[in-house]
Amino acid sequence: MNSEVIPVEEIVEEKRVIGRALNGIEIIIDREKCIYSMYDPKGCKKCLQICPPKVFATRPDQKRDFSGPKETRVDPTKWILVLPWVDLCNLCGACIKECPKDAITIKVDGKELNVAK
Repeated sequence: MNSEVIPVEEIVEEKRVIGRALNGIEIIIDREKCIYSMYDPKGCKKCLQICPPKVFATRPDQKRDFSGPKETRVDPTKWILVLPWVDLCNLCGACIKECPKDAITIKVDGKELNVAK
């Protein structure tokens, strides 16, 4: 088993989440298309379930701070997909095939991975 650690850069923007690894793999989640929901039973979780190396994770959309008054606190039920383990991606494309909204793009050295649906 390869124990080499490949640094990962993760960028969370309003409209997308980008995970980049130094091995040339980049995964992009279009947040406007993605219908992931941790608390909604109808919300999609297919990429989390199908990905063999488990490159996807979740976290609250905003930092939670419970020290202030209730009116100023963020909604604790809003979570987003993040990409902390992009370097483990095996390029199988299962997440792209399973995504019902075409919200996931994988690039290798800047070129988009073509996966037949």
